[in-house]
Amino acid sequence: MKVSFLVPDLGWPIVGIAARMANYLHPEHEVEIVGPNLWRGANIMYAAEFAYRPVDCPRLYRLPEYFWESRKLTRALTGDVIISMKAFGSNLPAALRAKRERGCRVVAYLDEWDGAVAAEWSWSERLRQWTRDWMHPGNNVYVPWVERRLRECDERLVTTQFLAQKFAGRIFHIGVDTARFQPQDPEAVARLKHQLGLSANTLLVFGGVARPHKGLEVFLEALVRLRRTDCRVVILGPHNEYVQQLQQHSEYGALVCCPATTPEAIQLIHREMPLYLGLGDALLVPLTDTLLARSQMPCKLFEAMAMGKPILANAVSDVPAVLGDGGYLLPPNDVAATAQAIQALLADPAGAAAMGQRARARCVAHYSAATSRQELLNILQALR
Repeated sequence: MKVSFLVPDLGWPIVGIAARMANYLHPEHEVEIVGPNLWRGANIMYAAEFAYRPVDCPRLYRLPEYFWESRKLTRALTGDVIISMKAFGSNLPAALRAKRERGCRVVAYLDEWDGAVAAEWSWSERLRQWTRDWMHPGNNVYVPWVERRLRECDERLVTTQFLAQKFAGRIFHIGVDTARFQPQDPEAVARLKHQLGLSANTLLVFGGVARPHKGLEVFLEALVRLRRTDCRVVILGPHNEYVQQLQQHSEYGALVCCPATTPEAIQLIHREMPLYLGLGDALLVPLTDTLLARSQMPCKLFEAMAMGKPILANAVSDVPAVLGDGGYLLPPNDVAATAQAIQALLADPAGAAAMGQRARARCVAHYSAATSRQELLNILQALR
């Protein structure tokens, strides 16, 4: 069986999930990852993980060119099964057109509710967005229309109970390679800590891309409240505009460290992510209580659990069910509760270490790459 993964854009981070799923299926199945090449290449963090097949359709996000540009994607899809990574105008309609024309199966993979942004608009904002973006079918204004077509898919793989209820989906977790993500050599970690100039600091490490809906500022405000000027929050994702805003903050800017300041550094950190996560005295999995966050299950939670480190996570979405007793579960946007948890964790290293061990054991038992791989193979087998 041949499987085609169709991403909305090769420059988006979702290509990393597609690459991991594709590698799960190979060599049992022939696989390809196809997508528009609107960012002139695959996402920098995942460019080396798969041989992506770009489709030249530069006018995909504009009417009326959208209609024939989308057909280029349909013609590029040769799989017996097409897995549409997200449900955007730039990919799901092309996959469903292939289903109508040649009878292939279509699976949608949803890692968050992309329509949450539009769902929270006021009527005046909705009108403003339509007036501005009605000619751009890849934008948020069209997401609700595309999502209505999810019922035409043969299967919908989702990452949370929220999405399962909303789209009648089947929960599928991408899992983590627990042989790669595991406790690291202390000497190697100490060398890296020295190299980054952080030897004197207690480190809270966040292994993802920092965005406003993650709520990292709550952890920083908690450190200020505790007067822990020796602590640093290390962000391993790209040094983006949001990170710059955090670093420029008058109260906690000096507590933020982000070593991924160049494309080369971004690739290095991604390649050596387990070692960089090993820097943490604790690992952070932050989320705010927004409609978008309630639909998400951060892949970074599984990586953090596999590392055997104590975890500070917000009790949003399915995080409590997945993490169990393997970490501190914090109410979102609560600086006082966050400060109390940080203080308790740092005051009891033995208890924190035991918590990290429980998290790893839980991850190995339920969320390993081997478990997810077999589940994905079973899903494809059922589609034959």
